[in-house]
Amino acid sequence: MHCPKCDTDNPTGNNFCGRCGSALVGLCTKCGAENPPTSNFCGKCGASLSVPVSPSVAETPPVPVREPPGERRHLTILFCDLVGSTTLSAQLDPEEWRSMVAGYQRAAAEAITRFGGEVVRYVGDGIMAFFGYPVAHDNDAERAARAGLAILDAIAQLNQQPAHAQLAVRIGIDSGRVVVGRGEGQVVDAFGDTANIAARVQAAAEPDTVVVTGDTHRLISGLFIVEELGAQTLKGIERPIQLYRIVRPSGMRGRLAAAAATRALTHFVGREDELRLLQSRWERVVEGEGQVITIVGEAGIGKSRLVQEFRDRIVAERHTWLECATAAFFQNTPFYAVADMLQQTFHWHSNQNNERRPALEASLAATGIEIDEGVPLIAALLGLPLGDKYPPLRMPPDQQRKRLLSHARRVDLRVRKGTTAGASDRRLALGGPLDAGVDRASRRARGDRAAAAPVHGAAGVPRGIAAARTSYAAHAQSIERAPGAHDGR
Repeated sequence: MHCPKCDTDNPTGNNFCGRCGSALVGLCTKCGAENPPTSNFCGKCGASLSVPVSPSVAETPPVPVREPPGERRHLTILFCDLVGSTTLSAQLDPEEWRSMVAGYQRAAAEAITRFGGEVVRYVGDGIMAFFGYPVAHDNDAERAARAGLAILDAIAQLNQQPAHAQLAVRIGIDSGRVVVGRGEGQVVDAFGDTANIAARVQAAAEPDTVVVTGDTHRLISGLFIVEELGAQTLKGIERPIQLYRIVRPSGMRGRLAAAAATRALTHFVGREDELRLLQSRWERVVEGEGQVITIVGEAGIGKSRLVQEFRDRIVAERHTWLECATAAFFQNTPFYAVADMLQQTFHWHSNQNNERRPALEASLAATGIEIDEGVPLIAALLGLPLGDKYPPLRMPPDQQRKRLLSHARRVDLRVRKGTTAGASDRRLALGGPLDAGVDRASRRARGDRAAAAPVHGAAGVPRGIAAARTSYAAHAQSIERAPGAHDGR
């Protein structure tokens, strides 16, 4: 082999020159064939020999994978676990037990997601859920407490099924600051004391109860009726934890009403013109002239506080106050505003269905509604099981809807004499029932001793209300008056 660099003859078979060390052959990177060092292209496959040889895959250093950073959040964490699952699993066939646990998990997960929670982990027959991740809300603690009560209701309904084992659950809830991230198993987890405390609270709870810590209770104070359980020492937790059992919602319409009932509000400043307008309308109601007032404004401008202040000023006068407020976690509940006002009309304070059925029948009978038709319609709206006492209605869904609204108006949704009705945040009412109710109230109120004060965001002004606006200084706040109502001048 002749070296082209130093003109030295080398023995056949040498790959490098024995004198200068230059390569005597060039290996094709594509087919591996040997080629003279003066060749620019492979004589076997025609590939270019000038392309530098890439290092093998094994020699390529691995690219380091950057661990995604954790996210600091304020979370409310819910733990739910079956009571006595070991005993039940020993008594049932494995297939029956698997089906029963799956049904419980579906019911619990549906209740959690309905209120905006995220199920992050199933541990055997236990469930861990986050409220505040991945989507945060200003009322995550309230959502978690409502989800816990909804889980208890769902389990109670499962237990009513024939041949279904009687299940019981314990639910613990805590709120606090955590770091949310993915561990080695690529599963979302919360790093901090909150998850551990929630799990210990769940273990300390009695069967079929929802227990929250003091940190969670501070966020939902006034929104639920609670039973104080005192400070308890939990396993693995250094400090004693104050615990509360959630009994049921208190009926307060939002945190403003809860704050007004549990502690003093800040001094009400300004809005005197608007209050005088409301007071003058109320005086006309007392004189027998019905009024409808719609308060419109941007979020946080003080619409609800204005109504609260007006209510406080007429508290000494005899009247009936009906109020409903929609919320984001009820946006998938059809006719929630209608059902809420009906329950206020029936004065239901118990969750026992056997006490509610007679009350519903008596209320409908007093209004002259045919019980065989009215009870199934309104019971379905209120989620009240009737069993086999009432046969299914044989009418199309659209006809059922019309009859339902007609019966609801006759019961007490209609604005009656001496009644003050308030509807808050109408834009969440899913377009229909409440808007229609306000329009009907506008027509009926002018002939009855009644006042209706719907409160909503600026985007949801009903068509039946005129655009007579009075400005809240530089803000987009206004009070609108129904056509034909007196202007007080």
